[in-house]
Amino acid sequence: MAGSMRDVKKRIDLSIMSSRGGRGRGAFPSLVGRGGRGGGRGGRTGGRGGNGARGRGPPPNPNRSSHSSPNTPIKPRPTNNNPGKRPQSNTRPQQHQQPTAILKKDGEKGASAHTVSESHRIQLDALLLNLRESETETTITMPADLTNTQRKYVHELAKKLGLKSKSYGKGDDRKVVVSNVDESKYGIGMDNNQENIPILDIGSKGEEVLMRHLQKFPPNEVELLESIETGSSLLKHNNHSSAGLDHLLAEAIALLPPPPDAEEKSQAAAKDRLVKQQQAMKRRVQNHAVAQRKMKCHPQYKKMMAQRMNLPAFDYAQDVCNVLRDKKNQVIILTGGTGCGKSTQVPQFLLDDPQIGPTANILITQPRRISAISVAERVASERCETAGQSVGFSVRLESSVSSETQLLFVTPGVLMRRLNPTDGEEGGGRLAEFTHIIMDEIHERDKNTEFLMIALQDILAEREDLQLILMSATMPTRDLAEYWCGVGRRRQLQRQEQLLKEQQSSSTCVGDVSSNLDDDWGDDAAVLPTEINIPGRTFPVQSFFLEDVLTMTGFVDEVKGAEAADMAQIENDLLSLLSAKPPAKSGKVGRNSKSAPPTSLAQLENTLTCVICNQTGFKCAEEFGTHVAFCDGGGRSSMEELENRVRAVDASTILGFDSTAGVTAYDEANVTDDADAGIFDILEDEFEDYDKDTEPEKWSGDSPFIIDHTGQSNKPSLTEEEMLTRYHTMYDDEEINYDLVLELVRYVVKSSYGDGAILIFFPGWAEISEFSLVLESTHPFSDPSQFVVLPLHSGIPSKDQRQVFLVPPTGVRKVILATNIAETSLTIEDVAFVIDTGRSKEKSYDPHLKTSTLQESWISQASAKQRRGRAGEYLRPVIIRKQTSYLPIVLRALGRCKAGVCFHLFSKRRHSSMRPFVESELIRTPLEEICLQCKRLNLAPGGPEDPTGIPNFLSKAMTPPHPKSVLNALELLVDLGAMDEETNELTDLGWCLSALSLEPRVGKMVIMSNLLGCTRSSTAMATAMSYKSPFALPPPSMRKIADQAKIRLSNGSESDQITSLNVLKQRDIMLKRGSLFGWCRENFLNFSAINMISDLRKNASRELESLGFPPSSEDGFHNRNEDYPHLAFHQAAICAGLYPNIAFRRSGDINFSTVSNKKAKVHLSSVNAVKPQPLSTKCQVSENEVEFILFGELVKGKNMFTMDHTSHLVSSLPLILFCGDLRVRPHEESKAMLSIDDWLVFVCPSETAASLVVLRQRLDSIFASMTRDPSSYRDGLTSEQTDAVQTLDQLLKHAFQTAQRGQLRTAK
Repeated sequence: MAGSMRDVKKRIDLSIMSSRGGRGRGAFPSLVGRGGRGGGRGGRTGGRGGNGARGRGPPPNPNRSSHSSPNTPIKPRPTNNNPGKRPQSNTRPQQHQQPTAILKKDGEKGASAHTVSESHRIQLDALLLNLRESETETTITMPADLTNTQRKYVHELAKKLGLKSKSYGKGDDRKVVVSNVDESKYGIGMDNNQENIPILDIGSKGEEVLMRHLQKFPPNEVELLESIETGSSLLKHNNHSSAGLDHLLAEAIALLPPPPDAEEKSQAAAKDRLVKQQQAMKRRVQNHAVAQRKMKCHPQYKKMMAQRMNLPAFDYAQDVCNVLRDKKNQVIILTGGTGCGKSTQVPQFLLDDPQIGPTANILITQPRRISAISVAERVASERCETAGQSVGFSVRLESSVSSETQLLFVTPGVLMRRLNPTDGEEGGGRLAEFTHIIMDEIHERDKNTEFLMIALQDILAEREDLQLILMSATMPTRDLAEYWCGVGRRRQLQRQEQLLKEQQSSSTCVGDVSSNLDDDWGDDAAVLPTEINIPGRTFPVQSFFLEDVLTMTGFVDEVKGAEAADMAQIENDLLSLLSAKPPAKSGKVGRNSKSAPPTSLAQLENTLTCVICNQTGFKCAEEFGTHVAFCDGGGRSSMEELENRVRAVDASTILGFDSTAGVTAYDEANVTDDADAGIFDILEDEFEDYDKDTEPEKWSGDSPFIIDHTGQSNKPSLTEEEMLTRYHTMYDDEEINYDLVLELVRYVVKSSYGDGAILIFFPGWAEISEFSLVLESTHPFSDPSQFVVLPLHSGIPSKDQRQVFLVPPTGVRKVILATNIAETSLTIEDVAFVIDTGRSKEKSYDPHLKTSTLQESWISQASAKQRRGRAGEYLRPVIIRKQTSYLPIVLRALGRCKAGVCFHLFSKRRHSSMRPFVESELIRTPLEEICLQCKRLNLAPGGPEDPTGIPNFLSKAMTPPHPKSVLNALELLVDLGAMDEETNELTDLGWCLSALSLEPRVGKMVIMSNLLGCTRSSTAMATAMSYKSPFALPPPSMRKIADQAKIRLSNGSESDQITSLNVLKQRDIMLKRGSLFGWCRENFLNFSAINMISDLRKNASRELESLGFPPSSEDGFHNRNEDYPHLAFHQAAICAGLYPNIAFRRSGDINFSTVSNKKAKVHLSSVNAVKPQPLSTKCQVSENEVEFILFGELVKGKNMFTMDHTSHLVSSLPLILFCGDLRVRPHEESKAMLSIDDWLVFVCPSETAASLVVLRQRLDSIFASMTRDPSSYRDGLTSEQTDAVQTLDQLLKHAFQTAQRGQLRTAK
């Protein structure tokens, strides 16, 4: 017995020490282990106390082939958790296998960063995020007692957040210092190496053209001085008096006509406005009466009313109207669950109300173009009419409105453009023609909606007759109520001030005034928004988290190899010890048994008592095992006494034992007459299943989904925390675990009937493609007669997207692999199960890095709720023998009859740490367009430091953007020449850009193309950049073919913009031939996308015409280079617009360097990333040359920065002529140095540099005239300016050809 006792204690000691990781220090003690650097007591095998002896590991075991020695590393089974790599379909295992190697834990050498416990990763995330947002702290030193694994995680996290991290010190004094990155400019020539400055070569013909222009039109004195060295003209004239200029200015002001009398003008305008409003009101009342009579007389009216009455929202019609009849209720917050009908019914409640409807003019916003059109058409059909009568819509590129329209559905962008005070048929103030504004789906928090909410607060303060209804499904009403509670307070204060002035000469005191105000407005609660809640119609959804999924699937219950054998032997010995029985031998238990022994450690947790010292109160078996391993009975007993004490234990006091029976009776079916029946058996499988032939009842949707344990073994079960710890040690939960997803799909199929679809959410297309290959190579999912696997992504053709809505044949289960497009944009009504991986690729804006970011991240709690809700819309399939026109609608209403099930593949702890809602788009996108609209609409007329400036205006948002984001936007607009730096007033270029539906840099490209003579091409390229890619996402097996088609369409341009231009040109040709669709399929083009881009091209042309520019489709000066298209003009236009989005690299480099020295590569979606494109390989230019690339946007990915919408800039001449702040200074003998914004530096002959500076000044003057008066600038060009434009055309061609020849020689 003494030997067995020592063996038991030794095995328990080994188990506890290997699982707890030693007693090393750690500022963030891990759930996986406490070890410092793995050298603590028992921290690793062979460490102190690791095997009950000093410095020795366990003896070699010939049966332990999986890890026979601690010094023999064994690689775990390869699992493809990298979405960027394609799996080999023919090697995919048919079922998941657990890793059989030694798993490195937190603190052990070589452990992965994901082994840091989940709770401590959350803490470190918050710590580094706070550092990045801090305005006072620039560095932080992490505690010295972090484990090496925790330091590794800090380094990886710092890189992800754009921070700089470095470790210092050795041993226990090693620390990690994290700091913000210096964003100073770094460019060509900044290293002071004069030999590496590139030479600007425009060719001999280019120099001849340039000299000819200057000989014909010599530079004046100022141009001549500035061409030698920037600033010389100021030095020459700085002693001249400015009195003459002041005198001329005074004379010019005196000649201006006197302004009209402001008061007289205001009175006349008010009178005209009142007349227009009265006329519009009279027409509206007449049209309303006619429309109501037509609707009620229509044959389909009763049927439509019956359908409307079935909606939950219909019961709240009177409540909504009663609230809105009171004009004091200016803001109403209406929340409604999915399927309640709020979007279609609330506007109709107002229109049908006899008091509100006749005079109402209601505007409703929908977040997307397609939803505005579809909801408008649905409402029109319910009112027995077509869109364009009393119900209309107005979206980008399409409108259906008439003088009869009283319900107008628009997108937030359209409403923004109606905020101009001069717009509106009735004139007057902003939105004067509308009485009610309904903003639907405000929980989506798009930037235009957030902008409108700021502007509407000011408008509601000015207009008492305007009412606002805010509708949402998941938006927190408390936050909305707090944000809108101030509406009316400003007007109340203004009234108080007015009354005080009027009562100063009377006997009424201030208290009387306050009393009058209280009677009029009541207390503060009177200005709080009224809230109305309408319940939804979705069925309840059961939610399971990662802990539950691991329990269901048994994914981490079993550990293969020798480790599992050791654990089983330890638990066997421990059970035998506690039951005071020797270890079991083979045999069966007796027939007369009446009670069961403890079958697992989990059953002993409530009655664990140490038989050596009688201590109780252990929280779990692990704690009890640790105590037994070191218990010496208080130190006063010998080993022999301890063994006798164990033998004397009364087994009847242990849970599960019957004091009247000598044997156990846990399974009478297995009772035999074996002589050893008094000893219960613990074999390799420990306990057999009760009935392996019994098939568990499958879930049908009519009852709760119950976790099925029948398929799991009866080995001792793990607690939820133990399972999570084991899972996080084995896998990185921030990577998609395809094996777990596959095992869960198997479990769903096994546990439920096959008529409900399975919807799986993945972050992006790479993960969808990966798991699609997994299913294709796994039985039975590869059998099309049993399963149909459908991807759902915004990049696949619309025809393929529509496949997910089709109900498969009986006996076939549909599996949908989708991104977050399936959260809210659409409803798939046969979905019964949702598997939520908890990850999404979100595009955000990092104000500290001044770049967009596209990274996988955890979703918000609201998104998790939306995904869960997709399973609550299940429709039971019904076989219909007779089809009618209205039957499908009835079936939709009657078919919602089942609950749903959602599996979240993240823990409850992770869910509680997720952000509650998706952040406002104002803090996730650049703000240049918003800042332009603030000025154009005169909502923020002040300067950057004024209370009426743009920063202060945007700070009034419900979730204000980061102040640095606003400053970055203003800085970019100043650099583009669209805004004055001191006053933030828009320049002539800024006014033009604010009127275009294009991003400012892309808009400048279009406007500059008028000077370059390629407006038609630039408009097409600009609209393609503003919309999604014209290329469809190909299946993984056809990716190479799709890449070759993309290269073929690029026609050697090395430009995504010009490739899109070629696509649109070919599209127009194929459309005339009638073979457009087949051509799109052949070249992997998105049919709907290229048609949309073509329509947007026309819209951009109309916007240019509204500014006074000539139509881009017509020939003329602005399209003079379209007849013989040349890449030089296209590249010049792209360069003029996208600068400073330019990067460069030198000979031998693979990656590019940006203005802030960020290393970047071309995005995989670009044509320049396809091999063997020149920009996809090492740079091949000569030593003293530089290779340039233009890009639309710099996006920070998981590992590095990527550039999208790229274009190779062959010649650097467009940089000199159109970009940045050009400066010139002498360099060496007969040479000069040209610098752009002090970071791009070139060297050329002094005469060439001087000529280029003069030409640049003249082109700037022409461009200023063009933006000042687009309609007539061409007629005002002088002969010198006309010749300068002709010189520009020839110079760009010659410089391009010269650079192209040089690159070809280098390549050879």
